[in-house]
Amino acid sequence: MVLLARRSPMMDKPACWTHSYTKIMKKLLGAVLISFGFLSGVASASPEAPVAGTDYLTISQQPLTAGPGKIEVTEFFWYGCPHCNALEPSLEKWVKAQGKDVVFKRVPVAFQSRFEPHTRMYLALVAMGKDAELTPKVFNEIHVKHNYLLTKDSQADFLATLGVDKVAYGNAYDAAGKPAMARKESPVEIANKTWQDYKIDGVPTIAIQGKYLVSPATSGDALQKQGKPATTEQQTFDAALKTADSIINQIRAKKM
Repeated sequence: MVLLARRSPMMDKPACWTHSYTKIMKKLLGAVLISFGFLSGVASASPEAPVAGTDYLTISQQPLTAGPGKIEVTEFFWYGCPHCNALEPSLEKWVKAQGKDVVFKRVPVAFQSRFEPHTRMYLALVAMGKDAELTPKVFNEIHVKHNYLLTKDSQADFLATLGVDKVAYGNAYDAAGKPAMARKESPVEIANKTWQDYKIDGVPTIAIQGKYLVSPATSGDALQKQGKPATTEQQTFDAALKTADSIINQIRAKKM
């Protein structure tokens, strides 16, 4: 199966996935042309007791903010990533199906400084309390309508069509790059430090309880090793979310 991707003037080289993941997906799905139009794509086969190094990766424990008795799930993503866009519908359903003990949040990632406006956009929407409502519409604007939203003005113009006040948005966008009164780091700097501390080198990646990393890259490779290679990227998404469920259940059972 060959999945083709449209090239975008926004990118002159991949910024979503690492080179190693690109090689994995080529092996699993056939010849994949990586660009801003990338792939689309959720599947089977994670064991009930997922295996470290195969089904997920383990990092040193990171600080948690969800509170006692809660399981913290963090998606590291980039608005410009077609994989993140493709995952969004399945991830949204998955999040809604989680128990009350699961706390879901997102951290925006920009592997190149020219994509920082997307980080600022997400953080501005969070500050305005509109991130959950408008994130799917931002993905659609970028990946379906090919309006790449790489400037504050283009973002403000687009969001105005959704009822967001331009001045209020501009203030929130600017604030994302400034240290808050109680902190020395800006929200953008905090986001950047977070994904770097988690050693994120490709998106989307889902972190569970500040220690366990699940991604389509890892899940796709695991399916290959099981002799059940994915034939669509959607299957790697499904496998990743199933692995995330398994890890959450293991944490609830105090086995992880």
